[in-house]
Amino acid sequence: MIPQEFIDEVLSRTDIVEVIESRVDLKKAGRNYTGLCPFHKEKSPSFSVNREKQFYYCFGCQASGTVIKFLQEYDRMEFISAMEYLAARLGMEVPQQGGSQTPEHHRRQKSIYQLLEQAADFYRLQLRQHSARDRAVDYLKGRGLTGEIARDYGLGYAPPGWDNLYKALAKTNHEKDLLVESGMVIEQEEGDKTYDRFRDRIMFPIRDIRGRVIAFGGRILGDGKPKYLNSPETTVFHKGRELYGLHEARKHNRKLSQLLIVEGYMDVVALGQSGISYAVATLGTATSSDHIERMYRLVSRLVFCFDGDQAGRNAAWKALNVVLPHLRDGRSARFLFLPDGEDPDTLVRKEGKEKFELRIDRAQTTPEFFFARLSVDYDLASMEGKAALSHDAMPMIDTIPRGVFRELMIDELARLTGLSNEKLVGIAANSPPMFRTPMEPPPVAADVPPWTDEGYDDSYLTDDGYDMPQDLPQVPAEVARLTQAAISMLMRQPELADIFEASVYSRLQTIPGCRFLLDLIHSIQAEEISSPVMLLDRWQDSPQFSWLQSMLEQEQLLDVSELPSEYRGVIESLLAQLDALSVKELRGDLLSKPFSELSDAEKELLRTLVHKNR
Repeated sequence: MIPQEFIDEVLSRTDIVEVIESRVDLKKAGRNYTGLCPFHKEKSPSFSVNREKQFYYCFGCQASGTVIKFLQEYDRMEFISAMEYLAARLGMEVPQQGGSQTPEHHRRQKSIYQLLEQAADFYRLQLRQHSARDRAVDYLKGRGLTGEIARDYGLGYAPPGWDNLYKALAKTNHEKDLLVESGMVIEQEEGDKTYDRFRDRIMFPIRDIRGRVIAFGGRILGDGKPKYLNSPETTVFHKGRELYGLHEARKHNRKLSQLLIVEGYMDVVALGQSGISYAVATLGTATSSDHIERMYRLVSRLVFCFDGDQAGRNAAWKALNVVLPHLRDGRSARFLFLPDGEDPDTLVRKEGKEKFELRIDRAQTTPEFFFARLSVDYDLASMEGKAALSHDAMPMIDTIPRGVFRELMIDELARLTGLSNEKLVGIAANSPPMFRTPMEPPPVAADVPPWTDEGYDDSYLTDDGYDMPQDLPQVPAEVARLTQAAISMLMRQPELADIFEASVYSRLQTIPGCRFLLDLIHSIQAEEISSPVMLLDRWQDSPQFSWLQSMLEQEQLLDVSELPSEYRGVIESLLAQLDALSVKELRGDLLSKPFSELSDAEKELLRTLVHKNR
C-alpha cells in the first residue's frame, strides 16, 4: 500500500493541466483550459480542466475527476501504475507500506525488471543473428507471421545449448542470483551447476499492463516436451493475474472496446497478424476472477473463444461460472465456439479478418449459452425437468450482481419453468452453501445528497468519528441548505474547517443531517488535508463521491477571500438551528404532559414558548 502522505505530496506537486495537455489539445479560456473530450466524440469542445481545483469535467458526457482518475480512464492505468507514472515525472520513487515492501525489496524488483528486459533483447538478437536461427525463422514464416508482427510482439529465439543466456547476462554473482530469482536459469540443489530454463524455443515475452517484461513463454522447436513452457511464479510474475497480449492490445487500440480470450500465445500473435489486435491469453491456467476483473477494468465486453468439442464447451462452462459474479449492468460476456479441428490461428488464416470478426459478433450471449447448456439435460415439458432446471440455474443466477441483467435472467428462467420470480428467488435463498458466492459486492447507493444521511457508510474511517444516532428524523430544509453550503465551501478550501474548535462542531452532532459534514470536517482535521483534490481522493469510494465532484464542478459565485466569513456565518446559522430545535423539543416535551401535572415554573416556561411560536 502506498502511504497516504506520499499520495498527497505527489498530487500537490502535480499540474493536471500539464498531464492532460500532453494527451489532449487544450486552449486557455479564462480560468479553465478547454478542448475536445477524449472520452466521447464531439465537434465542439466541452472538456474543461481547472488548474486551481486540479480537476477535469466534460459538460457533454459528464466524465470528471482528478489527474489519477484521468490516467486510469484515458491511459487505462491501474491506481498504482498511475501513481508511479506521476511520481516518475517528479523524480520521485513510490514507497510502500507494510509487509516486505521495503526499499531494498523494490530496488531488487527493479533490478529483476531490468534483467528481464535484457533477456528479451538477447532473445530478439538471437532470432536475427544466431547460426541456428533459420529453424526458428522458418517456423514463424510457416505460421504466416511476418517480421513486422514478430517485432510488434517482441518475439525471440532461445538457441540450443545449456547456458547461452547465463553466459550473456551473469557477469557478476548479483546478476546470477537475479537470473535464478527471476526463473530464467535453474540452479541445481547442490549449487554446482546452473543452466538456462529456455533452450531451442521460440520466445514470447510476457509484459505487464505497463509494458514491463515480467516473464517468458517458450514454444519448443521440434517434438520435444513440454510443447509450451512458462516462467515460474516470481515476485514480479503471478500467472493467475497476468494475461499475454494485454499490453499489446492496449498499445494498438487507443479506444479498446472488447477483448477476445484465446488459449495460447500463438493464437494471440496470429490474430494480431490478421489485424485482430485485441486478443489475450491466460498463462497456462484457467481464467480466474482476477483475470476477469482486470479485463473489465479496461473494456465492457469479453468474448471467450473455445474449441467446439465437448472439452471446449466444458472449459467455456467453467469460464461462465467465473464471469457471472462480475456481470454488473453495462458489462457483457460472449462465447465463441470454433468448428471442429480449427483453432484461431488456422481459422483466421483460412477465412481472413472480416469473416472471423463476423464470428465474434455472432458469438453466443451469456443467456443463450447459459440456458442452452442447462436445458439440454432436462425435459422442460415435464414438471420434474422444470424443477431440476430451477434448482440448477437459480443459485448460479444469484451470483450475478443486483441489477437489470440479473432480473432479466430470472425473468427468462421464470418463462422456461413457469415459476414466479418470487419463488425462484426463494430457491436461491434456500440453496446449499456450496452454491453461494461471496464475490457479489454490496449494492451501491445512488448519489444521495449528504444531508439526507441515507446509505452513508463511514466504516472505513480510521477513527470512530462522531457518535451519531442511527435513526434520524426528517432533515429540516434550512439545515439541508446550510449543510450543502458548508460542504461546497470546504470542497474549495478545506482549511476552512480549522476556523472552529472541535467543541463547536461537537454541538452539531444532534442536528439531523449534519453527519456527513462532520465526518468531512473530521477527515480534514485529522489527516491535515490541504487541497480539494486530496479531499476528493479520500472519499473516492464513498456513495457521496459523485456529489462531492459536483461541488467542484459548479461555477462559484464567491471569491476565495470571502469564503472564511461566509463559512463562519453558515456554521453559526447551523448552531442557531440547534437552538431552535432544542426549543421545539422542549416545547414538545412540556405539551406532552397533562397541564395539571406541570410545576409552576414549567407552566410559565410553556406559556413563554407558546407565545414565541405565534
